[in-house]
Amino acid sequence: MALDAHPDLARLEGARPSRVADAVSAVGEPGHLVILTLVVVSVTSTACLLSALGWVVLTTVFCVGLPSIALRILIARGLVLDRHVVVREQRTVPLLVALASVATGLGLLVLLSAPRPVVALVAAMLAGAIPMSVVSRWYKASFHVGVAGGTAVILVLVLGPWWVAVVTPLLLVVGWARVRAGRHTVGQVLVGAGLGCAAAAVVFPWLA
Repeated sequence: MALDAHPDLARLEGARPSRVADAVSAVGEPGHLVILTLVVVSVTSTACLLSALGWVVLTTVFCVGLPSIALRILIARGLVLDRHVVVREQRTVPLLVALASVATGLGLLVLLSAPRPVVALVAAMLAGAIPMSVVSRWYKASFHVGVAGGTAVILVLVLGPWWVAVVTPLLLVVGWARVRAGRHTVGQVLVGAGLGCAAAAVVFPWLA
C-alpha cells in the first residue's frame, strides 16, 4: 500500500490540529513516564540516594536512550516516517531493537544484583512490550497509553492505593490526546491500556 493512501496517515491528516493534545502527548512520552517510574521505584527501594541514581541512569540507558538513538537513525535513513512511528508496518524494526535493548538492560540488572523492585519494573516493561509488539503486527496498539497504563499501576502499587485518584486522570488524558491528534483510534488506545496495565499488575508484584 502506498504511504499516501495509508489509513494511519489518512487518520492523522484528517485530525484537526490541537496544541493541547500535542502538548499532552509530548509530556506523556513513553520515555518520560519510564524515567519517572524508574526514579520512584529506585528511590523507594534503595537506602542510598546515590545508588538509586546509579540504577536510574543504567536502566534509562537501555530502556530509553539506546532505543531512542536507534529510532533517530532509522528516521534519518528513511526507514521510519517519524518518531511516533505513525505507520504501523514501520514499527517492526524499532520495536525489535527496543526489546533487545530492554532485555539486555534487564540481564545487566540481574547480574549486578539490582534491587528487586527495579528488576521487577524492567521485567514488567518487557512483559508489556512483547505482546504490544506482537499485536502491532496486525493492530496499531498505543504504546503511549500502554506505558501510561503500566506507570499508573506501578505507582499505585509502590506509593499506595490513593494514587489511583492521580494516575487515572493521567491515563485518560493521554488516551484522549492520542485519539484527538489522530495518532490512534479508541480501540487502539484501549488495547494499549489493557496490555500495559495487565503486564504491570501481574509481573511487578510477582517479582518485586
